[in-house]
Amino acid sequence: MSLEQLSFYNKPKSGFKGEKVNNNNDILARDETIAPNYIMPDTKIKNHNIIINSIDRNWYSYPNETPYNYIVKLGGSSKDQYSTVSHDYKNVVSFSIEKIILSNRPCIHSYNSNISPRLNDNPYLTLSVKGINFSSYGTNKTLNNTIGIYTPIIPLPISLSEISYLEFKNTSIQKKEYNPTPEGYISALDLTITTPSGQLVSNTNDVLEIYSIFLNSNTSDIYTNINISDSLIIQTNTYFNAIEFRKNDLINIKNYKYHNDSFDECGMFNNWINQDKGHHILNISKSNPSTTLYNQIIIQIPAYLSKSTGNIVVENWFSSFDMKILSNVAIQDNGGKLINVGTQSHLVVNIKTMEKNDNIFLKDF
Repeated sequence: MSLEQLSFYNKPKSGFKGEKVNNNNDILARDETIAPNYIMPDTKIKNHNIIINSIDRNWYSYPNETPYNYIVKLGGSSKDQYSTVSHDYKNVVSFSIEKIILSNRPCIHSYNSNISPRLNDNPYLTLSVKGINFSSYGTNKTLNNTIGIYTPIIPLPISLSEISYLEFKNTSIQKKEYNPTPEGYISALDLTITTPSGQLVSNTNDVLEIYSIFLNSNTSDIYTNINISDSLIIQTNTYFNAIEFRKNDLINIKNYKYHNDSFDECGMFNNWINQDKGHHILNISKSNPSTTLYNQIIIQIPAYLSKSTGNIVVENWFSSFDMKILSNVAIQDNGGKLINVGTQSHLVVNIKTMEKNDNIFLKDF
């Protein structure tokens, strides 16, 4: 082998152009290139999603609140008088309401049945939160105050008006940004859903006061057993429209007490009426056939169909209650209200907050 050949094989291998070659090929010597020292920022942005259901408002004590106008406390407790979210939000950098889900039934209660507009008939809905406004500007006060312009994801023709709910998205993609200084604390959301003209989107009612609950029996003999065609009638103090409460709606009842507590079954009846899972409406009726509006809601009795016998089985305590004291005419009971679960609003809220960064960079291990 010549001297030129020896010098070629002993020559150090060159790297890429401009790269310093480490003859020892020690990758640890280049660790700063692979994972350079990195100083983590002191803060980070945290994303929060909040789901709000209007039925969780204090509908019993605050009759002026509706599914379209109510207050939600942030960081509240069970002792608060309003709907609450247990978590609180500090150092807020942005606030938005991504979507709302609303009942699609007619939203105007009028003496003329030909007037039955739906929320879907508006070009858009607006949603304002008191104190959180001017996220963008428009040509009127309503647009200046809104947190978004909401249109249905799938607009429905009249022929599909029986669709129960519609999802409205924030078409304008508006959000309130607190820049450069975060908002220290948001303690409550005072929500109002309106039409483009700023009017509340619906005047329908979802809460009724109970006057009496009694048995609607198809037999005149009090000693005849209850049968499958029997039901319970809830007579209300106020009248309602057929669009506000109707067949198959789910109602929840709170603080109802039967007018007589002489027997143990009375307390059992109260507990059953006030149960959390509620009652489905079989039908609606009137105590006076001459009225235009309704004041009676019909629900099932405490019974079930047995899969072993194929027949109706009435709860034993209810049969005893019926034999002892249950009335088959309206007698004023001791309070109680009901709410229509099927006509509530649902909101998806997004809040971004600035938080202390407590993450550890992996290179520290």
